[in-house]
Amino acid sequence: MTEVLIPSFVGGLGIRLWVEGDLALGQCMVEPEFFKPGTDRVRLGVLATLVDMVAGSPAHAIINPTVDLRVSLLEPAPTSGAIELVTYPVKSGRQLFIGETLLHTGDVDRPFARSVCTFINKPLDAERTGLFPVGELGHDSYDASLQLSEPVPGTFEMDNHEVVRNGANGTVQGGAQALLSELAGERALGELDDEFHAVDLEIRYLNRVRTGPVRATAELLHGGFDGHWVRAAIHEPPADNRIVSLTTLQFRPIT
Repeated sequence: MTEVLIPSFVGGLGIRLWVEGDLALGQCMVEPEFFKPGTDRVRLGVLATLVDMVAGSPAHAIINPTVDLRVSLLEPAPTSGAIELVTYPVKSGRQLFIGETLLHTGDVDRPFARSVCTFINKPLDAERTGLFPVGELGHDSYDASLQLSEPVPGTFEMDNHEVVRNGANGTVQGGAQALLSELAGERALGELDDEFHAVDLEIRYLNRVRTGPVRATAELLHGGFDGHWVRAAIHEPPADNRIVSLTTLQFRPIT
């Protein structure tokens, strides 16, 4: 009997997870779906999702939920081949786990991106199965997998649909929120979008999504450094419009 693969935001990554001592490791192959449509640049939101998967699977247990996550590009992400990740435990306490993750293409001493993230150190009743989770994206790009609408100009709305839903607690998967914030940030840049790309993303998860849909808006922040800083917020209108997550992004000129 042929296995039916359900479209899944994290399942489409094809990521393999394992541990060595106290290190958590992961690997996946770069796929065209990872790119911003029309380019060969891997979405920062996709990298954030990879980090979330690896750092959330430390040696002692698979844990959840994510409290905050930051991923910063040190140089351009690869356009083909393998992305490898290694998470070093910075602190594993009774309440919080903090991990530092390096993303590289084979030489961990030359990472192309770095991340630090915090989790509630709450083990899930889940087993490590090598390729985790199994699934497929079911769309031509990660952008398309969000299935966004724009009810108000400059505001993206997304249902808590099966592709982006986190099976562990029913909220919207953290990486999907990161990508949604990245797209909202680009919308805030307007016509400048084609000249800049996100190089730094810091997201803080403040409330779980009860039912959805959620709405994302973003605004440019005043600053004098090269590039642009953007604040992006995701709210859930049916739940008294409470804030779900808050993201700060940095966009720099494309070189």
